[in-house]
Amino acid sequence: MLIGELAKKSGLPTDTIRFYEKRGLIDSELIERRSNNYRDYSEVSLERLVLIQRAKRLGFTLTEIQDWIKAFENDQLTLDQKQRILGQKLEEVEERIQELKRMKSYLSEKIARL
Repeated sequence: MLIGELAKKSGLPTDTIRFYEKRGLIDSELIERRSNNYRDYSEVSLERLVLIQRAKRLGFTLTEIQDWIKAFENDQLTLDQKQRILGQKLEEVEERIQELKRMKSYLSEKIARL
């Protein structure tokens, strides 16, 4: 699929897709060149973009996502290592949830005082 179709399916702007490609988040093996030199993205490229979006929402940085994708896909990590990485991120997410709850409470109190 061309980048415009990929953008529609993923919900990401084409500039973001190109940026991810330049960063190496979308491997060149997932992209073929057509005879007119247009990029032809595979369904796996779409799956990768969905994974990146989900990981970002969970608090992963692009660098973490890039390292994580390479390590997971190349089977460079043991099951224990994978669980530890995801467990650490889960702890960070839990901390953020608690921070957001405290902020929500603070804002609610401010609104009530008004």
